[in-house]
Amino acid sequence: MTVDTEEEGLWGGTFPVRNCTTENLRGLERFQNLCNRFSLSPTYLISAPVLEDQRAINDLKKWMLQGRCEIGAHTHPWCNPPLVAQNVSNRDSFFCNLPNDLQFEKLQWLTDRITDVFDQPPRTYRAGRYGFSKASIPHLCELGYVLDSSVLPFFDYSAEDGPDYRQSERKPHVISDPVSKHSIWELPVSTGFSRPGYYSLRKKLWRCVGGPLGRKTKLAGLSVRLGLTRHLKLSPEGTQWRELKGLVDGLVQDGINHIVLMLHSTSLMPGFSPYCKTPEAIENLYDRLEKTLRYAIEHHHFEGLALLDVATKLNTTFDPNHY
Repeated sequence: MTVDTEEEGLWGGTFPVRNCTTENLRGLERFQNLCNRFSLSPTYLISAPVLEDQRAINDLKKWMLQGRCEIGAHTHPWCNPPLVAQNVSNRDSFFCNLPNDLQFEKLQWLTDRITDVFDQPPRTYRAGRYGFSKASIPHLCELGYVLDSSVLPFFDYSAEDGPDYRQSERKPHVISDPVSKHSIWELPVSTGFSRPGYYSLRKKLWRCVGGPLGRKTKLAGLSVRLGLTRHLKLSPEGTQWRELKGLVDGLVQDGINHIVLMLHSTSLMPGFSPYCKTPEAIENLYDRLEKTLRYAIEHHHFEGLALLDVATKLNTTFDPNHY
């Protein structure tokens, strides 16, 4: 269970550099209480503005000290110091597109600040907007990170100058930077289709109908409505319960033994994300979330782990100087 724990403003189509607000963090307590009921330890991946919200920090630190959650890092390059521009383009909103030295400086600032606030360093990471590349690996290793969860398999952001994950593996695996030879665990956000079975065939069909001809002939929309190629990530945002159930079944059927559910903190209060504009939408999200957790735990016998627990469970020792 992972939460991109962040400021407001991203969904407005701009990338606010300063004066970021974090009112959505008032929704964290209800979410944490749900996790407590299921004995889940969520990972809160924190962006820079969150570290200025003392009320949220007090809650997060309390839960962390109680062993009820993990604190990781989440880079939003537009508002993560050092700030180098008043306006950030869509291209530069992807962390992977920043100059190499600037990537390290921003990641070091966030790591040091989280360490100061929580009295322990973050060890897990997700790039904002999934803007990850192998060039980030040596920076993460140098700063003591052991696991990344930025990859969104079979999703493609290249039209926005972002990463292309269409060839990415869905199981946890070690990824390496070919230049530095550093390596780190990658635990991708879980993705798949809304119906289980025939994953490779569905991918081929999706590629066929998702092209210009498929869109022109409306085959793409028809295929999605029929449930043949409805591709999604494991998140209660913008999905239906039956789709999440089908995705969980498909992941298990395909031998994915570690599944990562993600959502944004901005979806935990009404009006801060397009997924939850009203109080009713919040209730619907919690209904889907609770059903998904109950189904995964009771039907498929999943155990709730924080991201760092997964690295431990994979029985891997990380030594940044070794890799």
